[in-house]
Amino acid sequence: MLVALSPILTVWPELVNTEHSRSSRLMTRPAKVPVKINRRAPPISRSPFTDYFRGFEKVKAVRSVFGDKTEEVLAGLKVGFVSNKYMYMGVSDEDGNLGVGTYHLKNSDLRTLYLDIVHELFHVKQFMEDRTYFRREHRRYIKKTGFDTALYFKSPIEVPAYRHAVDEAKRIGMSYDEIAEYLKMGPVDPKVFARLLRDVGLERGMKQRAPATLSVRIRRNPEVRLYPFTDYFRGLEKVRAVRALFGRKTEEVLRGLKVEFSASPIRMISPDEEDGHLQVSAPYLKTGEAGLLYVDVLVCLNLIKRMSDGRTLLEGRNQDFADSRVLVESYRAAVKEAKRLGFSDSELAGHMLMPRFLMTPEGFKKFLRKVGVGGAAREPRAS
Repeated sequence: MLVALSPILTVWPELVNTEHSRSSRLMTRPAKVPVKINRRAPPISRSPFTDYFRGFEKVKAVRSVFGDKTEEVLAGLKVGFVSNKYMYMGVSDEDGNLGVGTYHLKNSDLRTLYLDIVHELFHVKQFMEDRTYFRREHRRYIKKTGFDTALYFKSPIEVPAYRHAVDEAKRIGMSYDEIAEYLKMGPVDPKVFARLLRDVGLERGMKQRAPATLSVRIRRNPEVRLYPFTDYFRGLEKVRAVRALFGRKTEEVLRGLKVEFSASPIRMISPDEEDGHLQVSAPYLKTGEAGLLYVDVLVCLNLIKRMSDGRTLLEGRNQDFADSRVLVESYRAAVKEAKRLGFSDSELAGHMLMPRFLMTPEGFKKFLRKVGVGGAAREPRAS
Protein backbone atom coordinates (compact mmCIF):
# COMPACT_ATOMS: atom_id res chain seq x y z
CA MET A 1 0.00 0.00 0.00
CA LEU A 2 1.09 3.45 -0.68
CA VAL A 3 0.94 6.41 1.64
CA ALA A 4 3.32 9.10 2.81
CA LEU A 5 5.63 7.81 5.54
CA SER A 6 3.68 7.23 8.72
CA PRO A 7 4.47 5.58 12.03
CA ILE A 8 2.45 2.39 12.34
CA LEU A 9 0.13 0.44 10.10
CA THR A 10 -1.34 -2.57 11.89
CA VAL A 11 -2.46 -4.69 8.94
CA TRP A 12 -0.85 -8.08 9.37
CA PRO A 13 -3.53 -10.68 10.31
CA GLU A 14 -4.48 -13.78 8.33
CA LEU A 15 -7.88 -12.39 7.34
CA VAL A 16 -9.72 -14.20 4.55
CA ASN A 17 -13.36 -13.62 3.62
CA THR A 18 -14.48 -17.20 3.04
CA GLU A 19 -18.01 -16.20 2.02
CA HIS A 20 -16.65 -14.20 -0.91
CA SER A 21 -14.19 -16.99 -1.68
CA ARG A 22 -17.02 -19.53 -1.99
CA SER A 23 -19.08 -17.22 -4.17
CA SER A 24 -16.13 -16.61 -6.50
CA ARG A 25 -16.05 -20.29 -7.41
CA LEU A 26 -19.66 -20.06 -8.56
CA MET A 27 -19.15 -17.03 -10.76
CA THR A 28 -18.75 -17.11 -14.51
CA ARG A 29 -17.16 -14.48 -16.71
CA PRO A 30 -17.80 -13.90 -20.40
CA ALA A 31 -14.06 -14.00 -21.18
CA LYS A 32 -11.54 -16.60 -20.08
CA VAL A 33 -8.57 -15.49 -17.98
CA PRO A 34 -5.55 -16.01 -20.27
CA VAL A 35 -3.12 -17.15 -17.55
CA LYS A 36 -2.65 -20.10 -15.22
CA ILE A 37 -2.16 -19.37 -11.53
CA ASN A 38 -0.38 -21.66 -9.08
CA ARG A 39 -2.18 -20.99 -5.79
CA ARG A 40 0.14 -23.02 -3.55
CA ALA A 41 2.07 -20.24 -1.86
CA PRO A 42 5.11 -21.33 0.18
CA PRO A 43 5.12 -21.06 4.00
CA ILE A 44 5.65 -17.53 5.30
CA SER A 45 9.11 -17.25 6.85
CA ARG A 46 9.64 -15.42 10.14
CA SER A 47 12.73 -14.64 12.21
CA PRO A 48 13.31 -14.21 15.98
CA PHE A 49 12.44 -10.69 17.12
CA THR A 50 15.69 -10.45 19.07
CA ASP A 51 17.73 -11.05 15.90
CA TYR A 52 16.70 -7.59 14.70
CA PHE A 53 15.61 -5.60 17.76
CA ARG A 54 18.07 -5.74 20.63
CA GLY A 55 18.05 -4.12 24.04
CA PHE A 56 14.28 -3.64 24.30
CA GLU A 57 14.15 -5.95 27.32
CA LYS A 58 15.91 -3.13 29.23
CA VAL A 59 13.52 -0.36 28.15
CA LYS A 60 11.28 0.74 31.04
CA ALA A 61 8.34 1.37 28.69
CA VAL A 62 8.56 -2.27 27.60
CA ARG A 63 9.16 -3.71 31.06
CA SER A 64 6.15 -1.80 32.34
CA VAL A 65 4.05 -3.80 29.86
CA PHE A 66 5.43 -7.31 30.42
CA GLY A 67 7.05 -7.08 33.86
CA ASP A 68 9.11 -10.11 34.90
CA LYS A 69 8.11 -11.95 31.70
CA THR A 70 9.74 -9.35 29.42
CA GLU A 71 12.74 -11.49 28.41
CA GLU A 72 10.55 -14.57 27.92
CA VAL A 73 8.02 -12.75 25.72
CA LEU A 74 10.63 -11.07 23.52
CA ALA A 75 12.60 -14.30 23.16
CA GLY A 76 9.50 -16.07 21.84
CA LEU A 77 8.32 -13.29 19.53
CA LYS A 78 8.73 -13.66 15.75
CA VAL A 79 8.95 -11.04 13.00
CA GLY A 80 8.10 -11.32 9.31
CA PHE A 81 9.20 -8.83 6.66
CA VAL A 82 7.26 -7.26 3.80
CA SER A 83 9.04 -5.50 0.93
CA ASN A 84 6.40 -2.87 0.40
CA LYS A 85 7.64 0.71 0.67
CA TYR A 86 4.47 1.79 2.44
CA MET A 87 4.10 -1.03 4.94
CA TYR A 88 5.32 -0.07 8.39
CA MET A 89 4.62 -2.33 11.35
CA GLY A 90 1.76 -4.43 12.65
CA VAL A 91 0.81 -7.28 14.97
CA SER A 92 -0.94 -10.36 13.62
CA ASP A 93 -4.33 -10.87 15.21
CA GLU A 94 -3.91 -14.60 14.53
CA ASP A 95 -0.67 -15.38 16.37
CA GLY A 96 0.53 -12.12 17.95
CA ASN A 97 3.76 -11.90 15.94
CA LEU A 98 5.09 -8.82 14.15
CA GLY A 99 5.11 -7.74 10.51
CA VAL A 100 7.66 -5.11 9.49
CA GLY A 101 8.13 -3.25 6.22
CA THR A 102 11.69 -3.58 4.90
CA TYR A 103 11.87 -0.03 3.48
CA HIS A 104 10.70 1.35 6.81
CA LEU A 105 13.29 -0.70 8.66
CA LYS A 106 16.12 0.35 6.37
CA ASN A 107 15.33 4.04 6.03
CA SER A 108 13.34 5.43 8.96
CA ASP A 109 15.16 7.21 11.77
CA LEU A 110 15.95 5.38 14.98
CA ARG A 111 13.42 7.23 17.13
CA THR A 112 10.57 6.38 14.76
CA LEU A 113 11.47 2.68 14.70
CA TYR A 114 11.97 2.69 18.47
CA LEU A 115 8.52 4.18 19.12
CA ASP A 116 6.94 1.81 16.61
CA ILE A 117 8.31 -1.15 18.55
CA VAL A 118 7.12 0.32 21.86
CA HIS A 119 3.67 0.74 20.29
CA GLU A 120 3.56 -2.74 18.74
CA LEU A 121 4.76 -4.49 21.90
CA PHE A 122 1.82 -2.87 23.69
CA HIS A 123 -0.38 -4.60 21.10
CA VAL A 124 1.40 -7.89 21.76
CA LYS A 125 0.36 -7.56 25.41
CA GLN A 126 -3.23 -6.79 24.39
CA PHE A 127 -3.23 -9.90 22.21
CA MET A 128 -1.84 -12.03 25.06
CA GLU A 129 -4.51 -10.81 27.47
CA ASP A 130 -7.54 -11.31 25.20
CA ARG A 131 -6.91 -12.33 21.61
CA THR A 132 -10.64 -12.53 20.81
CA TYR A 133 -11.19 -8.92 21.84
CA PHE A 134 -8.02 -7.79 20.06
CA ARG A 135 -9.01 -9.56 16.86
CA ARG A 136 -12.55 -8.13 16.93
CA GLU A 137 -11.42 -4.55 17.49
CA HIS A 138 -8.59 -4.90 15.02
CA ARG A 139 -10.87 -6.07 12.23
CA ARG A 140 -13.26 -3.16 12.72
CA TYR A 141 -10.88 -0.84 10.89
CA ILE A 142 -9.43 -3.44 8.50
CA LYS A 143 -12.35 -3.25 6.11
CA LYS A 144 -13.11 -5.39 3.07
CA THR A 145 -12.43 -2.25 1.05
CA GLY A 146 -9.16 -1.40 2.78
CA PHE A 147 -8.03 0.51 5.84
CA ASP A 148 -10.38 2.94 7.64
CA THR A 149 -8.23 5.67 9.21
CA ALA A 150 -11.21 7.28 10.97
CA LEU A 151 -11.98 4.06 12.85
CA TYR A 152 -8.28 3.38 13.37
CA PHE A 153 -7.57 6.66 15.16
CA LYS A 154 -10.37 6.14 17.68
CA SER A 155 -9.96 2.39 18.12
CA PRO A 156 -10.03 1.19 21.76
CA ILE A 157 -6.91 -0.88 21.09
CA GLU A 158 -5.03 1.81 19.15
CA VAL A 159 -5.58 4.83 21.39
CA PRO A 160 -4.00 3.22 24.50
CA ALA A 161 -1.09 1.92 22.40
CA TYR A 162 -0.48 5.37 20.94
CA ARG A 163 -0.79 6.99 24.36
CA HIS A 164 1.87 4.60 25.63
CA ALA A 165 4.16 5.49 22.70
CA VAL A 166 3.51 9.22 23.11
CA ASP A 167 4.45 9.04 26.81
CA GLU A 168 7.73 7.43 25.76
CA ALA A 169 8.25 10.02 23.02
CA LYS A 170 7.92 12.77 25.63
CA ARG A 171 10.39 10.97 27.89
CA ILE A 172 13.08 10.76 25.20
CA GLY A 173 12.80 14.50 24.54
CA MET A 174 10.67 14.82 21.40
CA SER A 175 8.82 18.10 20.85
CA TYR A 176 5.09 18.54 20.27
CA ASP A 177 5.59 19.04 16.54
CA GLU A 178 7.86 15.98 16.25
CA ILE A 179 5.37 13.74 18.04
CA ALA A 180 2.41 15.08 16.05
CA GLU A 181 4.32 14.42 12.81
CA TYR A 182 5.12 10.91 14.01
CA LEU A 183 1.42 10.22 14.57
CA LYS A 184 0.28 11.29 11.10
CA MET A 185 -0.87 8.60 8.68
CA GLY A 186 -1.98 9.40 5.18
CA PRO A 187 -5.13 11.34 4.27
CA VAL A 188 -7.18 11.78 7.44
CA ASP A 189 -9.93 14.19 8.52
CA PRO A 190 -8.27 17.00 10.57
CA LYS A 191 -11.03 16.66 13.20
CA VAL A 192 -10.31 12.95 13.57
CA PHE A 193 -6.58 13.63 13.96
CA ALA A 194 -7.18 16.45 16.45
CA ARG A 195 -9.26 14.07 18.56
CA LEU A 196 -6.43 11.53 18.53
CA LEU A 197 -3.98 14.16 19.77
CA ARG A 198 -6.34 14.96 22.66
CA ASP A 199 -6.94 11.28 23.44
CA VAL A 200 -3.22 10.48 23.69
CA GLY A 201 -2.49 13.52 25.86
CA LEU A 202 -0.53 15.62 23.38
CA GLU A 203 -0.99 19.34 23.97
CA ARG A 204 0.67 22.42 22.56
CA GLY A 205 2.85 24.25 25.06
CA MET A 206 3.93 21.04 26.78
CA LYS A 207 7.27 21.16 28.52
CA GLN A 208 9.92 19.44 26.42
CA ARG A 209 12.44 17.25 28.21
CA ALA A 210 16.13 16.98 27.41
CA PRO A 211 16.87 14.46 24.62
CA ALA A 212 17.64 10.96 25.88
CA THR A 213 20.11 8.50 24.37
CA LEU A 214 18.45 5.33 23.12
CA SER A 215 20.13 2.16 24.36
CA VAL A 216 18.67 -0.19 21.73
CA ARG A 217 20.18 -1.59 18.55
CA ILE A 218 18.20 -2.31 15.40
CA ARG A 219 19.47 -4.51 12.61
CA ARG A 220 18.46 -2.99 9.29
CA ASN A 221 19.32 -5.71 6.75
CA PRO A 222 16.22 -7.95 6.76
CA GLU A 223 16.24 -11.27 5.00
CA VAL A 224 13.47 -11.68 2.45
CA ARG A 225 12.95 -14.87 0.45
CA LEU A 226 12.05 -14.49 -3.23
CA TYR A 227 10.57 -17.01 -5.68
CA PRO A 228 10.40 -17.11 -9.50
CA PHE A 229 7.39 -15.20 -10.82
CA THR A 230 6.78 -17.78 -13.53
CA ASP A 231 6.35 -20.53 -10.92
CA TYR A 232 3.06 -18.87 -9.91
CA PHE A 233 1.86 -16.87 -12.92
CA ARG A 234 2.10 -18.66 -16.26
CA GLY A 235 1.15 -17.64 -19.77
CA LEU A 236 1.59 -13.88 -19.44
CA GLU A 237 4.26 -13.93 -22.14
CA LYS A 238 1.45 -14.65 -24.62
CA VAL A 239 -0.80 -11.80 -23.47
CA ARG A 240 -0.92 -9.01 -26.04
CA ALA A 241 -1.02 -6.27 -23.40
CA VAL A 242 2.14 -7.64 -21.76
CA ARG A 243 4.01 -8.03 -25.05
CA ALA A 244 3.09 -4.45 -25.88
CA LEU A 245 4.92 -3.39 -22.72
CA PHE A 246 8.14 -5.37 -23.07
CA GLY A 247 8.26 -6.39 -26.71
CA ARG A 248 10.97 -8.91 -27.60
CA LYS A 249 12.21 -8.85 -24.01
CA THR A 250 8.90 -10.12 -22.60
CA GLU A 251 10.09 -13.66 -21.83
CA GLU A 252 13.37 -12.37 -20.41
CA VAL A 253 11.62 -9.86 -18.15
CA LEU A 254 9.12 -12.39 -16.80
CA ARG A 255 11.81 -15.04 -16.21
CA GLY A 256 13.84 -12.54 -14.23
CA LEU A 257 10.92 -11.31 -12.14
CA LYS A 258 10.66 -12.50 -8.51
CA VAL A 259 7.80 -12.66 -6.03
CA GLU A 260 7.72 -12.39 -2.25
CA PHE A 261 4.85 -13.75 -0.15
CA SER A 262 3.34 -12.23 2.98
CA ALA A 263 0.49 -13.12 5.31
CA SER A 264 -1.16 -9.74 4.71
CA PRO A 265 -4.99 -9.85 4.62
CA ILE A 266 -5.12 -6.98 2.14
CA ARG A 267 -6.17 -8.29 -1.29
CA MET A 268 -3.20 -6.88 -3.11
CA ILE A 269 -0.27 -7.62 -5.35
CA SER A 270 2.15 -4.71 -5.51
CA PRO A 271 5.66 -4.01 -6.84
CA ASP A 272 8.54 -3.31 -4.49
CA GLU A 273 9.98 0.05 -5.50
CA GLU A 274 13.49 -0.90 -4.39
CA ASP A 275 14.18 -3.74 -6.83
CA GLY A 276 10.94 -4.33 -8.73
CA HIS A 277 9.94 -7.75 -7.41
CA LEU A 278 6.27 -8.35 -6.59
CA GLN A 279 4.91 -8.55 -3.06
CA VAL A 280 1.97 -10.99 -2.99
CA SER A 281 -0.56 -11.65 -0.24
CA ALA A 282 -0.56 -15.43 0.24
CA PRO A 283 -4.22 -15.55 1.43
CA TYR A 284 -5.21 -13.57 -1.67
CA LEU A 285 -3.26 -15.90 -3.97
CA LYS A 286 -4.99 -18.90 -2.42
CA THR A 287 -8.57 -17.62 -2.48
CA GLY A 288 -8.85 -14.61 -4.79
CA GLU A 289 -10.73 -14.71 -8.07
CA ALA A 290 -8.35 -15.54 -10.93
CA GLY A 291 -9.50 -12.56 -12.96
CA LEU A 292 -8.70 -10.10 -10.18
CA LEU A 293 -5.29 -11.67 -9.59
CA TYR A 294 -4.56 -11.37 -13.30
CA VAL A 295 -5.66 -7.72 -13.39
CA ASP A 296 -3.52 -6.89 -10.35
CA VAL A 297 -0.48 -8.48 -12.01
CA LEU A 298 -1.13 -6.36 -15.11
CA VAL A 299 -1.15 -3.22 -12.95
CA CYS A 300 2.19 -4.26 -11.46
CA LEU A 301 3.80 -5.03 -14.81
CA ASN A 302 2.71 -1.62 -16.08
CA LEU A 303 4.14 0.06 -12.98
CA ILE A 304 7.40 -1.89 -13.30
CA LYS A 305 7.81 -0.90 -16.95
CA ARG A 306 7.24 2.78 -16.28
CA MET A 307 9.49 2.88 -13.22
CA SER A 308 12.22 0.96 -15.09
CA ASP A 309 12.08 3.79 -17.63
CA GLY A 310 13.09 6.18 -14.84
CA ARG A 311 9.65 7.50 -13.96
CA THR A 312 8.36 7.80 -10.40
CA LEU A 313 4.92 7.60 -8.82
CA LEU A 314 5.10 11.24 -7.75
CA GLU A 315 6.77 13.68 -10.12
CA GLY A 316 8.19 17.09 -9.25
CA ARG A 317 6.32 19.08 -6.65
CA ASN A 318 3.05 17.25 -7.19
CA GLN A 319 2.50 15.02 -4.16
CA ASP A 320 -1.09 14.04 -4.98
CA PHE A 321 -1.29 10.37 -5.96
CA ALA A 322 -4.61 11.03 -7.71
CA ASP A 323 -2.61 13.02 -10.30
CA SER A 324 0.19 10.48 -10.65
CA ARG A 325 0.55 9.84 -14.38
CA VAL A 326 2.35 6.54 -13.70
CA LEU A 327 -0.52 5.26 -11.53
CA VAL A 328 -3.20 6.53 -13.90
CA GLU A 329 -1.59 5.02 -17.00
CA SER A 330 -0.94 1.68 -15.28
CA TYR A 331 -4.45 1.32 -13.88
CA ARG A 332 -6.05 2.53 -17.11
CA ALA A 333 -4.31 -0.26 -19.04
CA ALA A 334 -5.43 -2.88 -16.50
CA VAL A 335 -8.99 -1.53 -16.39
CA LYS A 336 -9.28 -1.93 -20.14
CA GLU A 337 -8.37 -5.63 -19.85
CA ALA A 338 -10.58 -6.11 -16.79
CA LYS A 339 -13.61 -4.81 -18.66
CA ARG A 340 -12.84 -7.17 -21.53
CA LEU A 341 -13.04 -9.99 -18.97
CA GLY A 342 -16.45 -8.76 -17.82
CA PHE A 343 -15.76 -6.92 -14.57
CA SER A 344 -18.13 -4.07 -13.78
CA ASP A 345 -17.13 -0.54 -12.82
CA SER A 346 -18.36 -1.05 -9.25
CA GLU A 347 -16.32 -4.23 -8.85
CA LEU A 348 -13.18 -2.56 -10.13
CA ALA A 349 -13.64 0.53 -7.97
CA GLY A 350 -14.20 -1.63 -4.89
CA HIS A 351 -11.08 -3.65 -5.63
CA MET A 352 -8.70 -0.67 -5.97
CA LEU A 353 -7.41 -0.80 -2.41
CA MET A 354 -4.05 0.84 -3.01
CA PRO A 355 -5.42 4.00 -4.70
CA ARG A 356 -8.24 4.20 -2.14
CA PHE A 357 -5.73 4.18 0.71
CA LEU A 358 -3.37 6.59 -1.04
CA MET A 359 -5.94 9.24 -1.77
CA THR A 360 -8.59 11.40 -0.21
CA PRO A 361 -12.19 10.39 -1.08
CA GLU A 362 -12.35 13.27 -3.55
CA GLY A 363 -8.99 12.33 -5.07
CA PHE A 364 -10.06 8.70 -5.43
CA LYS A 365 -13.21 9.71 -7.32
CA LYS A 366 -11.08 11.83 -9.64
CA PHE A 367 -8.67 8.94 -10.13
CA LEU A 368 -11.51 6.57 -11.04
CA ARG A 369 -12.69 8.92 -13.76
CA LYS A 370 -9.17 9.18 -15.17
CA VAL A 371 -8.70 5.41 -15.42
CA GLY A 372 -12.09 4.85 -17.01
CA VAL A 373 -14.14 3.61 -14.07
CA GLY A 374 -17.50 5.19 -13.28
CA GLY A 375 -20.29 4.50 -10.81
CA ALA A 376 -20.23 3.80 -7.08
CA ALA A 377 -17.20 2.13 -5.55
CA ARG A 378 -18.87 -0.97 -4.15
CA GLU A 379 -17.19 -4.07 -2.77
CA PRO A 380 -16.39 -6.59 -5.54
CA ARG A 381 -18.24 -9.92 -5.48
CA ALA A 382 -15.05 -11.88 -4.88
CA SER A 383 -12.07 -11.30 -2.62
